[in-house]
Amino acid sequence: MSSPSAVSPFARRIFLANLCAQIGIVITGGLVRLTGSGLGCDTWPRCNDAQWTPHDESSGHAFIEFGNRMLTYVVGAIAVAAIVAAWKHRPVRKEIRYLAAFQLFAVVGQAILGGITVLTDLHPASVAAHLLLSMFMIASAVALYERAGEGDGPVRPLVRREIRVFASAGLGVLAALLVVGTVVTGSGPHAGDEDARRFDVDVDQMAWLHADLAFLLLGAALALALALRVTDAPVAAQRRVWWLLGVMLPQGLIGYTQYFNGLPEWQVSLHMFGACLVVVTTTRIVFGLRERGEAGQDGDDAPSADEPAPADEPVPATRY
Repeated sequence: MSSPSAVSPFARRIFLANLCAQIGIVITGGLVRLTGSGLGCDTWPRCNDAQWTPHDESSGHAFIEFGNRMLTYVVGAIAVAAIVAAWKHRPVRKEIRYLAAFQLFAVVGQAILGGITVLTDLHPASVAAHLLLSMFMIASAVALYERAGEGDGPVRPLVRREIRVFASAGLGVLAALLVVGTVVTGSGPHAGDEDARRFDVDVDQMAWLHADLAFLLLGAALALALALRVTDAPVAAQRRVWWLLGVMLPQGLIGYTQYFNGLPEWQVSLHMFGACLVVVTTTRIVFGLRERGEAGQDGDDAPSADEPAPADEPVPATRY
């Protein structure tokens, strides 16, 4: 049940649209790279030295790359709508406002980083940073959506502290998985342009390291699911872990299939979409292991899941 201070359903739909937009631009950005259109527009912010936009004589690569640039304005407009929704909510919720404002600042930062990527001729380090920032933006968009459904009261853990720490550690494994994944991308094919530089590493070794980290995250999710089960955690919390498992299993299958089949473009695109879903489901688990009511409501001082309720104190005898 949502808190009385939770934002309106309409505002949460805006926050959900913001999350979908963040995922969408990752997919379209991947299509730019997979079609070799990364330098279709070879400068920034113009498309080329003479014009701001592609013209009739431009290649299809230019229109693909420029189209992805234009989608940034759509994502930015949704981020602005999220800020308006957060600022209009009463009572004032500073954390919601900060999370909403970050969405717009991150979009601007992504646009600048995208320009640097083009100006450095798709250097793999800038491409990797571009993707990692997108993944962080997706995680922050999940946080905005989740916090909008909560109040601002004290956090009430729904499970033991050890389980919460273990779940948070899963975010660290996810971060390592994503970083190594960008190195795999930066050392393999599909650079976005046939002349783009590549990381000077063994792509096969990096791919297997990426797979090892994926197995580690999968094992952690299985262990978390078991821990929640044996401790009788709320069904809603357990369901979030099963969502992660449901995403990771096909994601791993796609990863192995694309590796052994020469990285076909459509499978790489599916794998990128799966990576976005892994970020979403992993982040949601952390929020599912606690609840927050309205600030100042009765019961804010209730004992946490780690602390037993205090025994009733004896009432002292009254002297007459």
